[in-house]
Amino acid sequence: MIEADRYLLAGMDALERAAVLLTARFRARDLRVEAKADGTPVTDADKDIEAAVREELRRATPELGILGEEEGAEGDSRDRWILDPIDGTMSFLAGDPRFAFLLALELDGALELALIYSPMIGTLAPQGRVCSPGVTWLARRGRGSFSFPGMELPAENGLRKLRVEPVRSLSEAVLTMGSLRHLVRQGLWVSMGDLAGCVAATRGDGDWFGHVLVAEGKCHLMVDPRVALYDVAAVRLLVEEAGGVFLAGDPAALDPTGFGPVLSGVPGVAEAAARRLDFLLPL
Repeated sequence: MIEADRYLLAGMDALERAAVLLTARFRARDLRVEAKADGTPVTDADKDIEAAVREELRRATPELGILGEEEGAEGDSRDRWILDPIDGTMSFLAGDPRFAFLLALELDGALELALIYSPMIGTLAPQGRVCSPGVTWLARRGRGSFSFPGMELPAENGLRKLRVEPVRSLSEAVLTMGSLRHLVRQGLWVSMGDLAGCVAATRGDGDWFGHVLVAEGKCHLMVDPRVALYDVAAVRLLVEEAGGVFLAGDPAALDPTGFGPVLSGVPGVAEAAARRLDFLLPL
C-alpha cells in the first residue's frame, strides 16, 4: 500500500461509505427529489451520503471541521474536510454515469488531499479490459495526482500518474465546458463564444468530469460557469498536482454559500483563455 497517513485512511474510509450508498441508489426507482432555493435538485441519496460521510469523519478526525454541500459548515473553518456527496446530481438523476463523490482536506487554509470516486466509470486495464467497480482519483499536496481502479489503495506501482498535456496555443487546445444555461446566466455567453472560436475543438463534459479530463491530459481547458467551494476543492488540487492551473472569475467561487465561474487548464493556455473570458483570479 502507498504511504498513508491518518487523514488519507480516514478519507478512504469515508469514500467507501459513500460508494456503498452511491451504488445502491443509482437508478433507484424510489429516489426522492426536492428543489433547493436556487432551483437545483437534491435527492435523498445526496442527503444520506453526506450524513454517513460526516458521521465517519467525525469519528475518525474529531478535531477537523466539515463543510458539505447539503448540511453546510461545522467546526473549524481552517482545518476541515470539504465534501460534495454527489457532484453531477442531474447526471445521477438521469441515469448518466458521469457523477462522483468529492472529498478534499484543507489544513491551515491550504488544500492537502483530494479524493474523487466515480462508481460507474470504468478504466482500462493493461490488457484492455474494463476494470470495476469504478475509479478513484487521488491527489496530495507536493506528491502528485494519480488514479486507480476501485476503492482500495494499491501498491505504488498500481497507481497511474496524471499529467496535463501541454499545448502551445489556444488554436491547439481542446476545450470542454459546463452548463450552457449557466454560461448565459453568468454573463459569459458572448466571451465563451469568442473563446470557442479560437480553439481546436470543443466538448460538453461538465461538472467534476471536465476538470478530471484536464488532469488526465484528455483535454486542455475546462470552463465551469457556476461553482461553489465544495464543487471545486478536490478537482482543483487534482489539476494542480497534475501540472495544471485553476483560475477563478469571481471570489464567490471560493465561497461555500456563493457561486462563480472557474477555469482549469494547461499553464499558459489557461491564462490566455481566462483573459478572453475577462477573469484572471487565482484560486
